[in-house]
Amino acid sequence: MKKLINYAITPVICAFIVILAVVVVVKQQKIDDLSHQLELAHKTAEARKGLVEEARLLQKAMNMPPVRTVTVTAYNPTTDQCDSDPLIAASMRKVRSGTIAVSRDLFDQGWVFGRKVRIEGYGIFEINDLMNKRFTQRIDIFMWDETQAKQFGAKNVRAALLDI
Repeated sequence: MKKLINYAITPVICAFIVILAVVVVVKQQKIDDLSHQLELAHKTAEARKGLVEEARLLQKAMNMPPVRTVTVTAYNPTTDQCDSDPLIAASMRKVRSGTIAVSRDLFDQGWVFGRKVRIEGYGIFEINDLMNKRFTQRIDIFMWDETQAKQFGAKNVRAALLDI
């Protein structure tokens, strides 16, 4: 009789083990799905955060007047005025006449690489470089000649960000 009970219980135990294994696999799959959804949500939140920051900067740039009085100076390609490669600007393009560096506060307000700026009394220039973080409301005109750049000095003039 004991053997008969053992034979009857064994398939039930095996079935229970199989059902338990299926439940564990299904639960693990649900955990993996939730983990994947959390990872996607995190990536989406990071992307949203970046878009929000970009939108904030664009809104700030739109609210800033395109004409303002700034300090204009001049610079030339030397390692004491630039970084270790003074012939390459922050835009990763070569330095050249007709270009300027802008302070980072202006850059954050939409005065970005490739945009044109009219500096009253000096002409139209293209933004190609960034200035050191310590400067604000400032534009540096690129000049090849060091003596000419020193003689230029510092001037407070009006500058306009152009839409061309």
